[in-house]
Amino acid sequence: MKSIAGVFGFGALLGAALTISVANTPAVAADGKDTIEKRIALMKNGVLKNYLYAKKFVKDGEGTAEGVVKHAKLLSEASKDVVALFPKGTGRGEFDDKTTRALPKIWEDWTGFKAVADTMTRESAILAEVAAGGDKEAIVAQFGKMAKASCGGCHKPFRGAKVK
Repeated sequence: MKSIAGVFGFGALLGAALTISVANTPAVAADGKDTIEKRIALMKNGVLKNYLYAKKFVKDGEGTAEGVVKHAKLLSEASKDVVALFPKGTGRGEFDDKTTRALPKIWEDWTGFKAVADTMTRESAILAEVAAGGDKEAIVAQFGKMAKASCGGCHKPFRGAKVK
């Protein structure tokens, strides 16, 4: 009995294998790009939008403590989804610098990255609890702690500069 390579010839078999491999590559890239787009949407709508509400309350006195409670809870919930949107293969190196700001350090220090995301979940939930008390000084203090530990704790080591 002849092998497939014997029947069709090694060159034809190699060509078919390469065709299948190349044909599957764009799907992998498309999946990664889709994940990056979902990640950007979560960071803008779930994280940044809610963070900015609390920041405006703290810095400019805009909004209410009740509003901070609501937005801090939404931020805490959104932050639970962050890690899942950073699968390996969706950072700089696999995609150009305009597509993503995710640095390879995320996957080199996955434990540290996950710890920062967990910190954001925890500290924003604490911000909601503190804001429920209505004490502006306490809200300011907790907001600062949350921002430094989670936002700064992630952006400084794990996020690259914006490229235009």
